[in-house]
Amino acid sequence: MKLNGLFKSSLSKKIKTIFNSKQNKEDFFEELEEILILSDMSSDLVSKLLRGVELRSRISHDKEDYLKLLKEELEDIFRGVAEVSGWDNKNSKNLDKEIILLIGINGSGKTTSAAKLAEYYRKKGKKVLLGAADTFRAAGSSQLSLWGERLNIPVIGGDQGADPGSVVYNSLTSFQNKDYDVLIIDTAGRVQTKENLMRELEKLTKIIKKFYPEQPSQTLLVVDATMGQNTLDQARKFKEVSQLSGIILSKIDGTAKGGSILNILSEMRIPVCYAGIGEKADDIVEFSSTEFINSLLE
Repeated sequence: MKLNGLFKSSLSKKIKTIFNSKQNKEDFFEELEEILILSDMSSDLVSKLLRGVELRSRISHDKEDYLKLLKEELEDIFRGVAEVSGWDNKNSKNLDKEIILLIGINGSGKTTSAAKLAEYYRKKGKKVLLGAADTFRAAGSSQLSLWGERLNIPVIGGDQGADPGSVVYNSLTSFQNKDYDVLIIDTAGRVQTKENLMRELEKLTKIIKKFYPEQPSQTLLVVDATMGQNTLDQARKFKEVSQLSGIILSKIDGTAKGGSILNILSEMRIPVCYAGIGEKADDIVEFSSTEFINSLLE
């Protein structure tokens, strides 16, 4: 299983319930608007989508065609993000060295995502190192170390309360001296209102650039798919203090909705790169916009 069939209640079933009604076009669009907003899409995004559907539908479409037109509107959003971000081109490059920084709020699934991403790269034949820079949380470093033991992937960590900068420094030293291909750094969960923790993130990035000026190759925001419209505010705050290159959408298997991620794509033009689809180490996939839209609408 990848992304197909993930959502417990697809939008298409709800939309199709109003196809057979005798509503006029205006009433139909009002009900469609409500359905989309209840899927965690912002009102601004819904208005944009419905304007697009209405414009497309002027070429003598029946109501039954609106689902297809909505799909085309969603495809345009993903296509635009890919063009702006260049993610498709980046994804096709096989870089010799990659340093990947994972950021996000408490409970978003960063540590588990770090382990899954490490396993993903290991299966591609890469020599992977994990850096456990979450020294703020009591179980942060130990949790990643347990994953490392399970997957036979080395982890550089530190005690609770230790300077995360020193963990990143030690990780980079080992990465450089032992000729690893990929270093994945797990950071402490940052509540976006805590300025000191956000500034710490800037410090970690500066340390990385002292070793490798062109790195990190990816700074990925881990977003909990079950959190609804709060995800957009998280993305806004983290974008202010980091050069976000993409998103890992975690816990996507645990939500009945999928509209929240579309808010980030539409407003911020940040691509979704990976999706967590379960609890096992290999339950991470490269994000497919086609599969996502099909799962949402079909």
